[in-house]
Amino acid sequence: MNTRKGDIPNTRPLHKNITGLLSMGFALLSCMTPASANENVRHIAVDPAATVTPASSESTAEAGPPTDRNLTEDQLSEGIQGALGMGPGVDAVGDAGHPFTTKRASAMDSHSPTDEYPWSATGKLFMTFGNSQFVCTASVIRKGLLVSAAHCVHNFGQEEAGFADALTFEPARHEFARPFGTWTASQWWIPQSYFDGSDTCLPEAPGVVCENDVAVIAIAPQQGTYIGDITGMYDFNDGVDGNGYGYVDFLGEKSTQITQLGYPSADFDGDKMIRTDSLGYQDSPGNVVIGSNQTGGSSGGPWLQNFGVNSSFGGTPATDDLPNQVVATTSWGFTSDTVKLQGASRFSKNSTYTTKSNIRSLVDEACETIPDHC
Repeated sequence: MNTRKGDIPNTRPLHKNITGLLSMGFALLSCMTPASANENVRHIAVDPAATVTPASSESTAEAGPPTDRNLTEDQLSEGIQGALGMGPGVDAVGDAGHPFTTKRASAMDSHSPTDEYPWSATGKLFMTFGNSQFVCTASVIRKGLLVSAAHCVHNFGQEEAGFADALTFEPARHEFARPFGTWTASQWWIPQSYFDGSDTCLPEAPGVVCENDVAVIAIAPQQGTYIGDITGMYDFNDGVDGNGYGYVDFLGEKSTQITQLGYPSADFDGDKMIRTDSLGYQDSPGNVVIGSNQTGGSSGGPWLQNFGVNSSFGGTPATDDLPNQVVATTSWGFTSDTVKLQGASRFSKNSTYTTKSNIRSLVDEACETIPDHC
């Protein structure tokens, strides 16, 4: 990827830019176990009625959060450098490592099909931090819950002072069309380790390439109607044992096929949904990496397995074939625009979340607090 800081109107760093959300989301875990004490941090909007007024011009928004999340090639893990055929001090090029397809999700001169499910469960997220506005991407995973990246709603390690002041979500936004309206966030949850800066991160990229760049956001209903009832919902998946869904040993890596949706703004116009398809492989610490040409503004966008609607196929079903499963959200990219690689915190157990996965802990806590949203 190549990713600079942004997320337009202020594009929250892709995260990090390593360089630097229909029928699906059913009721919710009929059998939730309580989240472990002090595992997550909940933030209630200072003014629940406050909305972020999207900038009239995408170019007025910055590409990322107030803190710089972009890294250089030398800050990559040895695993990624090896997969790219890189060595210390050697520049990566776009075709050096990871094949992908990045194109607009909508048809030429049309909003379709992004105003239909399953695309409609993804949208553009607007955030304010102080006097500045930023943009990210988010997706619907329960009737009143979104998933995005923690860095879109909080500055790593800055505790209470790090939270965004207000969040607004526009599902399936296309240019200035808002087919499902504008929705306001009432509260959101991030990992405690992200809140206080104790998360396990790549030593060369502290606060950027980390295990738990994940956030769950509650969206206030409108006249008794929840957003997921309008847009449809994805589901999240962390695997049977909480150690990841759909990964297999392939060409020496733990790999899976990923569809990434986002609203990149750096080097894009930022007003149309963009789709990337690529093979994703696991990397430390608790990350998954894909080839991608998306940039700042795509942060927080869903990484989906089995994206789409079921076909007429009547043969033996494939393993791990549940449709529209979110397994990560865009977290980081590169400062260089030639590398074309992005990463994300995997939905799985890790050194912080040992009893259940990061995403399950966050969703469970949200659903215990506001069960009507689930």
